[in-house]
Amino acid sequence: MIDYLNPPEIGDFAGVGLSSGTATDVLVYAAGLALDPATMRRRDDATTIADETRICLANIDTILAEAGVSLREVVKTTCYLRDDAYRGEFIEAYRAAFGEGPYPARSTFVLGVASDLRVQIEAVAVRSTSS
Repeated sequence: MIDYLNPPEIGDFAGVGLSSGTATDVLVYAAGLALDPATMRRRDDATTIADETRICLANIDTILAEAGVSLREVVKTTCYLRDDAYRGEFIEAYRAAFGEGPYPARSTFVLGVASDLRVQIEAVAVRSTSS
């Protein structure tokens, strides 16, 4: 069985043809964006790279919560930055979100990101067998 995760507090992304997350019995996948689905532009409160990173990870945490897990169960992230100059500020905000660790495995790519976004994060979390 697959659950499609679309928490209303992060916006209606179903209207643009995507689910914010999906969950199986074992794995939960979440996509973190600082995107306003009404305008398809970066949210106004994502002024810095750190802000944008925090918003992405907060949205991921909200999506994961809908599946009964949190950032603590994230085992892998794939991160996309529009410019390598953002890497230092991104890493600082990323580490702050996960606290003292342990940290999930992470791949970070520098490439074009949709709209005027500068950061996008994908996360994979594992559900415990008791969930």
